[in-house]
This record gives sequence, C-alpha cells and structure tokens, in this order.
Amino acid sequence: MKKDTLVQFVCFETSLELDVFTPQWEDLVKNTGTKGPKAIILQEAISKTRYKYVSEHIWPQDDFQFIFMKAGRHSEHFPETGVKVIQAGGYIPLIVGNKKSNSNEGAIKILVFAPNPKTDISYLSNLPCNNLNIYEPYYESSMYAYILEYFVSETHAADLLQQLKANVTAPEIAIYRECLVPAL
Repeated sequence: MKKDTLVQFVCFETSLELDVFTPQWEDLVKNTGTKGPKAIILQEAISKTRYKYVSEHIWPQDDFQFIFMKAGRHSEHFPETGVKVIQAGGYIPLIVGNKKSNSNEGAIKILVFAPNPKTDISYLSNLPCNNLNIYEPYYESSMYAYILEYFVSETHAADLLQQLKANVTAPEIAIYRECLVPAL
C-alpha cells in the first residue's frame, strides 16, 4: 500500500458461501461501468461478523471512482442475489506498515471498523502485530472514522482479536482471509 492511493471499502452482508458469492461479486464489479481500480482484494470473514465479505478497491489518488453505489447511498440491496452492499466509503492511508516486519506473507488479517473519531490511534498502533495499516476518511460521507488493518501470525491472532474487542468500541472487529479471485 502506498500513501498516494485511495481505498474504497465495500462490505457485504449475506449468508451466501464463497463459491456462490464470488461469481455474483464478479458480476457486480464488471457491471459498474468504471474502468476499474488498480487492485481489488476480496476478503471473507473467518469469525462470525456482520460483514461476511469485504472488498478493498485500491485506486491512484488522482483517478478514484466509487463503484457499486448510486450517489448519496451507503447501502443497497440486491434481492435477487441475497446480498446487501454497504459502502463504507473512500479512505486514505494514515499509517502504512509501521511495524518492523513489513511481511504480510502467511499473516492473518484483522479488520477494525472504528466509527469514533476519538479512537486512541496511538494505543492501537502499539499493539503487537507484524504490520498495521490505518486508514482515515477521504470523504466526509465515509461511515467510519478509522479502518485498521492488522496483520498478525496465526498463533497471535486470537489474542490480538480479544484485546481489540476489549479495548475498542467498534461495531465490526473480525479476522478475514483473502479470497483467490480471478483478475477482473
């Protein structure tokens, strides 16, 4: 992740399993009418959470385009697919990989969607992890004050998750894994 990028976080509420959800998600991405971001990462929640899937659409800062949404709406239902799309908004990196080990290889990702602008970022930056990215809103209409992306070894993931849930007031704190999807 580079500092000069924008990341659009799109969250999905659904009961669909990955093999059923992925083709529908790909159709949604293809039918947006945009030329597309430079990278898309689709992630599936490992633990029970409101957002079963989260996609990150990474754009160059000078070429950002929202996808999946009609103007002025945070969520949209696709009843024919059983998917509710929640537009978390556009974010810029505040902190990119501030840890000594910038290797995310083999690491588990924990996402924290923090709505409170008074969230103690200095405390959260010092929690033990391999790597940490912190995003802040690029637009006022973004849903969260911060989105934190922790990368941690599998052996430490449960401890960090428990520590985050005990110390952060956030509606969504969960472990996610990247899903392998074909290039769009």
